Amino acid sequence: MSEALSKNNTGEAEAMVLRYLADPRPDLKDLVIVHYAGMVERIARRYAGTEPLDDLVQVGYIGLLNALSKFDATVGVQFNTYATHLIAGEIKHYLRDRAQTIRHPAWLQELRHKVNKASQSLQAELQRTPTEREIADKVGVSESAVQEVLASLETVKLASLDVTAGEDGEGDSDLDKLDAALSSIEQVSVEDRVLLESAMEQLRDLEREVLCLFHFDALNQTEIANRLGISCNYVSHILRQSLTKLRKIMNKDESEERNLRNASPEERTVLDPELGIYDEDYFRTRLSEEAHRAVSTEGTVSVILVEIEGLSGLRGFYGEETVKDFLLDSAAFLKQSLRGLDLTCRNGSTGFGLILPGTGSNIEAIKDRIQKRVDQWLVTRMTGQGAIRFNFGWASAPDDGRGGADLIKVAMRRLDDNEAPAKAA
Repeated sequence: MSEALSKNNTGEAEAMVLRYLADPRPDLKDLVIVHYAGMVERIARRYAGTEPLDDLVQVGYIGLLNALSKFDATVGVQFNTYATHLIAGEIKHYLRDRAQTIRHPAWLQELRHKVNKASQSLQAELQRTPTEREIADKVGVSESAVQEVLASLETVKLASLDVTAGEDGEGDSDLDKLDAALSSIEQVSVEDRVLLESAMEQLRDLEREVLCLFHFDALNQTEIANRLGISCNYVSHILRQSLTKLRKIMNKDESEERNLRNASPEERTVLDPELGIYDEDYFRTRLSEEAHRAVSTEGTVSVILVEIEGLSGLRGFYGEETVKDFLLDSAAFLKQSLRGLDLTCRNGSTGFGLILPGTGSNIEAIKDRIQKRVDQWLVTRMTGQGAIRFNFGWASAPDDGRGGADLIKVAMRRLDDNEAPAKAA
């Protein structure tokens, strides 16, 4: 029943946002703000303690207004999900600024993790503190890069207590992710929904009830404690414990699925061993098949070629492993930027091929949207040793060609045209 009410309320709120986007009247904006006031306060409560709650709520409203001004309904993401991340992000930025902390770029965090790991390994092996030269040789980078990492260790970064630490030291709070998924469950893919429901069934009844009250009914921890007759500390413990359990269950299921997939000889022959996406041979074969199908059925298919510039500078300063990590992150980001039916493949040593079945004349607009997302993502990935740049080329069948080879030629030509101004400069 709670889930049905949540879906109904979400639908009404989304319709209200769409009305405001079509006719941005002040009264409609006020209605949207009033409706999402509970969500803003709920998110702000997670970070209360170091700063007054009222201040965090006001910062959260700034995030809500930013979400309302930047929201694009054509992307396919619900406003509730979009606003959740912008509100939490605005509060995190406020706390970081107040604490006078410095957020290091992702490449530095990744390298710092490798340096720390190598330092611990060498210290156990040598029974002494390793030198910077020894650490650099172990990681496979220059000594100056190690010195830069060690200098950065003196800065401190603020993070939510429920953040799941990753190799880069960054990440969204598990509460943020679960809140977005549960409050907009209709936006979660069928596969992820089944996985989440299966994981929820493995929790205790009390754990499921606390999660539902917190996420579906938007109750705070004090209200949940009063309703269930337990202490606030116990509610907090249950929330954290249940999230940890869910994460372990879902990670285990994903790991088992990967093992099964790796055991399949058919899948193993078409996957790139480094990036885990489809390899170049499969890309060209599948594109030819999709082009033939599109032409014979009067349908459409498009391809986007992505070529990355600047990796040689990254490789020379930080080593080959950093380049591999960057390509792996790039593949994952491109895959997240596409629909479920689209294919992300490797194309050459520094590029990707994206196949978009059913996409035709609007391919250039889709390419622009992906490129904009990539440019925003790259802001956190700049190396300081020369900028990384993504170049895009595109083509669609049957307008630009009737076969896979023809589409690749047209996309390559547009890719070269896009690169020409940069090379001339």
